[in-house]
Amino acid sequence: MKRSRGAGQFIGVLLLAFCFMLALVGVAGAEPADHAWYQQLRERNKGKLATPLRFIPTTEQAVVYTFGGLSKAQPLQDVLDRLDAYQMRGTFFVSERELQRNADHVAMIAAHGQELAIGLRAEKTDGYYDFCAQIDRIRQTLRERYGVEANYVRLIMGPDSDELKEAVSAMGCILFSQGLNMVQSKDKEAQTTDEVMKNIFGKWTTSLGRGEVVYIRTDFYTKDTLAGDIMIEVKEKKIDNIAYRTYDDTPETNPENDSAYRVASLGDVMAARDKLYAYPVNPAAIPAELRPGYQSFSVTNANFDEVFWQRYLGSPLVDSADRMLGFSREEMQKADKTGIVKTVTDNTIFLTFDDWGNDDSINKLLYVLRKHHVTGTFFVITWNMPNNPNLLRAMAADGNGIGSHTNGHKAMAVRDAHNRQVPVLSDLDYAIDVRQAYEKLASVVGDVEVDGHYSLTRLLRPPTLAISRAGARSIFDAGYTYIVSGYESTEDYAQPSLQSLVTSMQHGVFDSRGRVRKGTVLVMHMSETAGFTPRALDILLTVNEQRAADDPAKFKVGRLSDYLTGNYSQRRAVKKE
Repeated sequence: MKRSRGAGQFIGVLLLAFCFMLALVGVAGAEPADHAWYQQLRERNKGKLATPLRFIPTTEQAVVYTFGGLSKAQPLQDVLDRLDAYQMRGTFFVSERELQRNADHVAMIAAHGQELAIGLRAEKTDGYYDFCAQIDRIRQTLRERYGVEANYVRLIMGPDSDELKEAVSAMGCILFSQGLNMVQSKDKEAQTTDEVMKNIFGKWTTSLGRGEVVYIRTDFYTKDTLAGDIMIEVKEKKIDNIAYRTYDDTPETNPENDSAYRVASLGDVMAARDKLYAYPVNPAAIPAELRPGYQSFSVTNANFDEVFWQRYLGSPLVDSADRMLGFSREEMQKADKTGIVKTVTDNTIFLTFDDWGNDDSINKLLYVLRKHHVTGTFFVITWNMPNNPNLLRAMAADGNGIGSHTNGHKAMAVRDAHNRQVPVLSDLDYAIDVRQAYEKLASVVGDVEVDGHYSLTRLLRPPTLAISRAGARSIFDAGYTYIVSGYESTEDYAQPSLQSLVTSMQHGVFDSRGRVRKGTVLVMHMSETAGFTPRALDILLTVNEQRAADDPAKFKVGRLSDYLTGNYSQRRAVKKE
């Protein structure tokens, strides 16, 4: 069974806060604490401020629905009925005023088995002690009336402040905001979901993310059913689309298809402890050899050529006349251009994926890899990754390798208006870029170990496969151990049909005689533009599994990091130079 070393080590603010909250309940008892007790809590807390969480750090395949605005019965009842009908759970933030004025509405939520949490209202004059007392009063009421021990908090009205954040932290609570706010003032009079959806989602937001917190106000819209309509529309178009579905394989028809995401409450996701992790990862939890700044070898002007020849896995599509800057023709004749790992002697190939994407594109790939019990290496562009670190964590938790595709996806060399090869970034800027990329990857997956393999690698794939002498030096100086291009790109981002992509994949795996291209590195993409890739890969792997064990066309899928170790030399593997 695969286990992530980082899974279950949610030792950051969430579990600490949860444990601290339990201690407070035992000490403070049923009665609200007084000023002196709040002062003691403040001293113990040592000035720490709660950070509003817009997502829960988790690999759980769930999106969190949270709600506020409970003053109107009809839209609230509609939302609750739809949650029941779709077997969804959510978290309802209740203010002290609503507990006083709309107690029947709160009782309605509890009767439907939905989760209740603490909704704070802030005045400009409120300070630390005011917020502590407000949390205490709401917590006591929820405990006495509904048997709920609440420690999830949201500011539902009024100005944010450090005093509020300090109170939440000192009271052992967890402060949430949202990754997606469905409430926009211009939509109040909207009558259809189309009017609202176009304002909420941009062109590239094709899906929601694991652990993402969504916020809905049930009493906001003039039309009583609109909050419920939008809630379902988002589920059907931005959550259900994440699952892998083909005519013969869907979560509904195949019990083994575990690709679907569910809608859950904060408590539901927090209860899946084995999926939680501390973000950012504590550097102390990262092995020394994987920490940013570590270098396993040194590069100098004197030894650069030898290091480059040993640690560059080139591509047949790239030579000294194209996308190679700063190398002489003689130097590049000694460089690898095969796109294969040369120590492979059996029918092992390597699956790799470039760029970045949303949950709907990447989750389908992860399912296909799990379905066929293989892993790949994901070369990630990191500039936008921090907006969805859970997705990267999920890749690693499945046992896949994580490599860098740089931070900004700037090629080392391009052709200018005069058809001359020129650098895109200065040497310094490129050095900063590749260092930042690795630091970001380590902050999310540096501690993940599955079946004895660390998922984070020191492999880098250059954007457009272009290479330059200065860029390569910066890559090695940043601690990367190998520059990996590959045999060729499948160009899955531009393939016109499923069959054309399958054919392209087959060309990368097999030679002209139909024999497995041993050690070939297949280049694919994980972005939304590569829409055929999950299904085409599924077909390729399914056909392969159906071949007899002694069929010479049957291939195995290897892990790049198992072969590209510190002792591997691409140059020494070359039989002829």
